[in-house]
Amino acid sequence: MPHIKKTIMAVAVTLTACTGTLGAFTAPALADPGGASGPGVRAAAIVNADASIVRSKGVTTVRKIATGQYCIRLDADVNAATTVPVATVRWTSAPWDSSIFVRPDGTESCGDSRDVFVGTGTAAGARDTGFHVIVP
Repeated sequence: MPHIKKTIMAVAVTLTACTGTLGAFTAPALADPGGASGPGVRAAAIVNADASIVRSKGVTTVRKIATGQYCIRLDADVNAATTVPVATVRWTSAPWDSSIFVRPDGTESCGDSRDVFVGTGTAAGARDTGFHVIVP
């Protein structure tokens, strides 16, 4: 084999080995069911009234625990107790007199300190409504 072919082959083998080694040092992927990007936020999600996730970042699950009551489970590296979550109802599914309430849960309703609780409704009472939530 000519010298140039041997050199090219050695470089190709080295690059392949380096790529495999560097892959072992990458950070583990966080669970993002919806795959959204949100620069400057630790977690964010667009959630339908049935608790299905349209897209998200830093959110592992959303579950509906009662009419108009949702638990948003954040990734393990986000401490819900130290967050200031913000939520708003989705324009597409909310009546004009909609209300939304949000708080870090602290195990009160959702059962885990990694959860953020969101409550939705109207003046008449609890109502299933889609919403957006961010955790800066």
